[in-house]
Amino acid sequence: MAQDTKPLMPSLSPEDDLDLPPPSYDHALASSSTDNQYGPTSSSSSSSQAVIEDRVIPQNLLHLFSGPSNGEPPIGREYVPPEQINRIEWRQKGSSIESFDPKLSDPNVMYDFIRAQAMTPPTVKIRCKGMHTELSQRDQTVIENGMQVQKKSGETYFVTDFNFTIDLTDIINHPTNNGHIHLRSIPSFVPTHRGSHYMRYGASFAPEHRTTTQGGYQVLNSNIEYSATDVGRKTTLTEQSEHDLWNAYRFKKGIPGWVNMKDVPEFWNTRPGSKLCSSSTAEVDLENGRSITGVNDKPSLKEWCKVYCRDKGIFKEFSVYKGVYGWELENLQTAIKNAILSTGYQSNYLDVTTELTPASLVIRPNNIFSRAVNHGFIYFLSWITLVWPLIWILKRVFPRFFGAPWGVSYVNYALKCYPPLPSTYPSESISQAQDRLPSLYKLHPELPENPLLQYGPKGVHYLLGRKEGEWFREWEERIRMGVRMKFQGQLQGDTVNNENVGQGLDGY
Repeated sequence: MAQDTKPLMPSLSPEDDLDLPPPSYDHALASSSTDNQYGPTSSSSSSSQAVIEDRVIPQNLLHLFSGPSNGEPPIGREYVPPEQINRIEWRQKGSSIESFDPKLSDPNVMYDFIRAQAMTPPTVKIRCKGMHTELSQRDQTVIENGMQVQKKSGETYFVTDFNFTIDLTDIINHPTNNGHIHLRSIPSFVPTHRGSHYMRYGASFAPEHRTTTQGGYQVLNSNIEYSATDVGRKTTLTEQSEHDLWNAYRFKKGIPGWVNMKDVPEFWNTRPGSKLCSSSTAEVDLENGRSITGVNDKPSLKEWCKVYCRDKGIFKEFSVYKGVYGWELENLQTAIKNAILSTGYQSNYLDVTTELTPASLVIRPNNIFSRAVNHGFIYFLSWITLVWPLIWILKRVFPRFFGAPWGVSYVNYALKCYPPLPSTYPSESISQAQDRLPSLYKLHPELPENPLLQYGPKGVHYLLGRKEGEWFREWEERIRMGVRMKFQGQLQGDTVNNENVGQGLDGY
């Protein structure tokens, strides 16, 4: 076959992937007409044009074709943690998993424990809840938010019309394929808690150095080298506001957390007056005049584990946050609301939300003080006796002794992503990839059966997960049924309906 004689392209990093032109500009295609000394025929020209059009990569999905540039190496589900990892004690508290196990004071054990926990996908659910208010005509006991509440005559109370969930966990649970799981640490240009109670940049991006005679920042010597884990300056209110808005925007649009906000022009179109809108802001620390070009600002997770274990803070804590990406949740929630409203239901208290459990993994030191303030009853007593407000102040005045939070690691699960097909290359066609699929299953059993193929930066990519439009088409009539039946609980099963309230969703 033709692909057997074609040289394989060199492997590229995810950052290089984003800079590649679409495969429609493959050199062989571009030069095919010029190589023919008699000129191309009209049929061959139209055929080449069709190939070019077919190979265009959807720009709105480009971030789903590659993972983070500083992601941790993936591990298989068959990976069995060392026996000491299996013996680590942890518990689920609310929406978090927490551990005080003393074995986690070893950075290598801590690193292995975090990776093992990352391999377990969280429970992802969509919750649909509708309520209305009623006026109490007499003194009575009513059920409000699942609890009995005494209401006097003339008081208003809420009545729940329906409250059901839909489980999406199966969409991110692929026992033989971990291509959708990305464990990473954040780069220096992203503000977060780096062993501080304030949001800070990494020093390799925005260093902090104050003079002894006056406040403020001074321009640093360009010869000074900073490690990837050194802590930089605090964010300004404007910068923090921009990053908060970006985090909310990318969650609604299904954009993974490692995508730099300066690379998403759609976000900046809504904020034309922003100071961070310039692409140079992410490359140069304007306040200090220090460029970070060529500086390693992408520390590994193991480096952060070592720094955390060296911290002697009494109340320190290391958090690994979990999240999902790939689906445009804002559009999906709008489609679900439209399906609910199409039943004739009307209320000012209609909510459609996405719930993730557990949403984080928190590691805390094994000492009596840390365990005490994280115990529910003792925490309550500390507020009554005003001990906790005092500790809160001391933690911020003396962070090195009392400790501070670390929020430098994330694990993301894709509801929809496009990993490259094994052994693909930029000029491979989908028909060629289809021909070699049967042989790929023998060497790569992790591939889904009859995958949907899509052109991408590395050649031919395949869909891992589901498109939100396809999912919604199966569930929209079941959602309507849940509203009509005033259902409370978890919806089961699916049906198909032909109405078009889900138009605009990918795959609908």
